[in-house]
Amino acid sequence: MKVKICGITRQKDAGICDILGVEYIGLNFWQHSKRYIDIEKAKSITASLKRSKPIGIFVEKDLEYIKTIIGQCSLSGIQIYAGESSVFCNEVKKQFPRYMIIQAFRIKDCLPGNLADFNADYFLFDALSDSYMGGTGTTFNWDTLKLLKPYSYKTFIAGGINAENIEQLLSIINPFAVDIASGVEISPGIKDVEKIKLLLSKIKRISNEKSS
Repeated sequence: MKVKICGITRQKDAGICDILGVEYIGLNFWQHSKRYIDIEKAKSITASLKRSKPIGIFVEKDLEYIKTIIGQCSLSGIQIYAGESSVFCNEVKKQFPRYMIIQAFRIKDCLPGNLADFNADYFLFDALSDSYMGGTGTTFNWDTLKLLKPYSYKTFIAGGINAENIEQLLSIINPFAVDIASGVEISPGIKDVEKIKLLLSKIKRISNEKSS
């Protein structure tokens, strides 16, 4: 199982993730986010990475904005929050076919019924919030994830995940990846290296126990 540390805003934190072997880091280009990163900082961070793959997070349905960002930053993937219509997601995949496309859904108690309509490489399921797009620090009803098993191989799970509850989550589903922001932070956008290490250690232990 892979790990994505989302809401990276500092070169230092990106470097730590890279050294520790975190597979993906998330850079939030939504200007209303507490973890927003500007293009210049993102450009510097993406150029420095050796192992971690940078994923750009976008909320507005604006292809030109996405083009501007990926034209300056060396992104590996595009994560979009575009509601439950597949139209924008499929257009993004058409426009940027060589990028990993992650369609994010904000859910509470039920899953979208039209997942097959989305031409996305991966799905991400996050907690629903009236105010924020990700990074809320709250979980959703994980029992709904039992219905996701046919898609688990292409699923990221986000929303309030931390070292204390990761074992509970992985007892329900074995996703492609987990996505953590607030669960490894001191404050929004400022990561805690010890929390990252503890989370990675727990995931490794759980994975080893499952494979033994």
